[in-house]
Amino acid sequence: MKIERNNDIENKFEIGDIVTLNSHPLFVNNFKKISEFPGLVPPLMIVKEVFFERKENKKVFSSDIENAQIADLIKYNCVYFNANKSEFCEKVIYESFLRTYKELKYYRVKDKEGNDIKIPKEKQLIPEVLNYNVLTDYNYGEVIQFKTKKLEHRKSYENSFEKLPGISYQTPNFIVSGLKKQTQEDLFYNNGGKKKIVPSKLLKVTWFNHFQNKMCEHFLPFCFFVKELKI
Repeated sequence: MKIERNNDIENKFEIGDIVTLNSHPLFVNNFKKISEFPGLVPPLMIVKEVFFERKENKKVFSSDIENAQIADLIKYNCVYFNANKSEFCEKVIYESFLRTYKELKYYRVKDKEGNDIKIPKEKQLIPEVLNYNVLTDYNYGEVIQFKTKKLEHRKSYENSFEKLPGISYQTPNFIVSGLKKQTQEDLFYNNGGKKKIVPSKLLKVTWFNHFQNKMCEHFLPFCFFVKELKI
């Protein structure tokens, strides 16, 4: 439920939050291996920017069917890594289509008798990601990792192998190669309401793109990355 405050609506997700589409099978698989074909499983994404629409400028409900919602007043620019093409992708998605990764139910390892092996909370994947110390300092040439790396790596499929052409969202390690300030302009409407939320500075990362056989670069927020993440 969105809450009205001073002519604003409150965004559910913040910059740096890990999200995915509501249709991700790990929300409803009851800790079983994913039965869907790997190519049908959506990526885990990180919020880069938040955009707010004004009620008077946005058609949220259908003009043909009463109370039928057809859009949102909040949308997010979300980033994921396409491993097949070895590139970052950015997609603008409505808030109603997204859900936090904290509710994902990862496959549970079983013992020889078929019972779930109880794993201490400090060694469970979701709590581990929640406790990540995201990158805050700048060190040229440092090796860092995208925050979704372990989450994507740990997906388990029932009848298929994740590493099939065109469907992997696993990420390589990245090298810190630059930074820049993000322009903080046009953030509010004339009435003072929020128009968008963008990061104040961006980190440039470099990696080898196997698909294009060259080095590639991309600017992303510092909070997208972590150090010393072990797989």
